[in-house]
Parts: sequence; C-alpha cells; structure tokens
Amino acid sequence: FGNDGDFSHRAMVNRMNGELANDLGNLAQRVLSMVHKNCDAKVPNHGDFEQEDRNLLGIAQGLLGHTRSCLDVQAFHEALEAIWVVIRAANAYVDHQAPWKLRKENPERMMVVLYTLTETIRMLALILQPYMPGSCARMLDQLAISEGDRTFDAFGPAYALKGGTALPKPEGVFPRFADDEEVA
Repeated sequence: FGNDGDFSHRAMVNRMNGELANDLGNLAQRVLSMVHKNCDAKVPNHGDFEQEDRNLLGIAQGLLGHTRSCLDVQAFHEALEAIWVVIRAANAYVDHQAPWKLRKENPERMMVVLYTLTETIRMLALILQPYMPGSCARMLDQLAISEGDRTFDAFGPAYALKGGTALPKPEGVFPRFADDEEVA
C-alpha cells in the first residue's frame, strides 16, 4: 500500500492538513463560496467550454475507470494519487482562471469556470466516498446531490450538475487538524 512502512504522527498531521484541509477542503470551500456569492447560490449556467475547461473535466471523468483498475490490483495508494492529481489540477485551474477577476472582466467566462470547478468537485466527492463516506456525503449535500445520484453509475456527464440548481450555504468539511503536540 505505498509507503505504509513510513508512518508517523507528524506525517499523518501533515497529510491531513496538506491534502485534506488545504488541497481538497480549500478547493471546495473557495469554489462553493464563490458560487454562493456570485451565482445567487445556484449551480452556474454555463456557455461554451474552452479547451482548459474540457481538459479538467476530462481528467476528472477519467478517474472512475482509472481508479477501478487500480483497485482491481489492490493499488489503493495509486487510486488515491490519481484522485489527488485531479485535485491539484483543479487548484491550479482555479488559480490560473482567477474567477474572482473574471467577475468584473468577463462574467460569462466566470460562470463557465465556476461550473467546471463545481462539476469537478462533484466527481471528486463521488469517487472519494469509499475512503471518506461521511465527509463526502457532506460535500455532496452542499452540491444538492440526491441520495440516489451518489453512486458510481451517476459519475458520468449524463448526471452532471444542472445550471440553476439551488445550493445550500457552503460549510467547511475538512478543518485543519490542530496537533496536541504543537499546542503544548
């Protein structure tokens, strides 16, 4: 299972804060907060996708097949690494696209970017459910995904988020872990 022989409390705290709180949690919180503020708390309606949007959505859509093949050979660490490649790509995309700037410069483009990110987060939450069912359920709740649409069968574009769907106020799912050893 990857580097399973190299476990320490410090490494666990660093991964929880780095990968969960900073990478995934911050991505979801930033994007859903921007949607709440700039899109009337609704899934954005989007226009035409540009190549960068299609690229991000494409690698997210490819996760299901890739992670299944990893799990078929018990390569859990490889499945998770593939998922985190998409999370890092989504974070790079949001930084590069800068939807906070697009709000004034090109509101239509902002809607496409926020939709692309929101749909990517939906796919990430679906694919991560076996690893973190409670946390992913909270993410899917914030995306207004019904219980019946939380299966891998609902992973593809036929189940993509619908523009105009009302979303609840976003709440953080992955808070930073305060290490008791650091506090003392």
